[in-house]
Amino acid sequence: MAAATAWGQNEANRAVQPAPPATAHQKLARLTQTERAREYVKDMFNPFSFVESAASGGWGLLRGRPHEWGEGGAGFGRRFASSYGQHMVEDTLKFGLANALHEDNRYVPSGRKGFAPRLVYALEMTLQSRDPDGTRQVSYSKIGSIAGASLISRFWQPPSTGTAGDGAVNFGVSVAFAASLNVAREFLPRGMFLHR
Repeated sequence: MAAATAWGQNEANRAVQPAPPATAHQKLARLTQTERAREYVKDMFNPFSFVESAASGGWGLLRGRPHEWGEGGAGFGRRFASSYGQHMVEDTLKFGLANALHEDNRYVPSGRKGFAPRLVYALEMTLQSRDPDGTRQVSYSKIGSIAGASLISRFWQPPSTGTAGDGAVNFGVSVAFAASLNVAREFLPRGMFLHR
């Protein structure tokens, strides 16, 4: 009877403990259309997106680029709106492309030990996704959405930053930022708002 009671307590303890976070070695449950839409909305309005746009707006204001947008609050507002607009375009393109190509772009911590293996994984996942069976592959939806948003955003840029060359530079900066965000997701505690 004591053994049955102890077994029951162990089962009860197991039932209330949260499930461990997924690792890169586990197969993710396939996203339904509703879950994809929920991820899209969550990404679109993630608090970090506003912080990122504010930082980008502040950096542009500090550098005076594009100069046509002026200084002060109005200049910051234009730069913030441009950065957030680019974010919206990128997320929308990624949602559509990932849905069409059946790519899963969610970031899953590596579960690896040691700094270097975790860093390599985070950097690799910048331009990788998972296909329906869980295999990692090149993420055409990530690459296409970053490239598309970098070029589309040139349409609302003034002449000094509206060229295809500026779009190419923007693409490189966006990939570097995405890589740094993945590194933060890998090393910072789970539950922070930059985790999806």
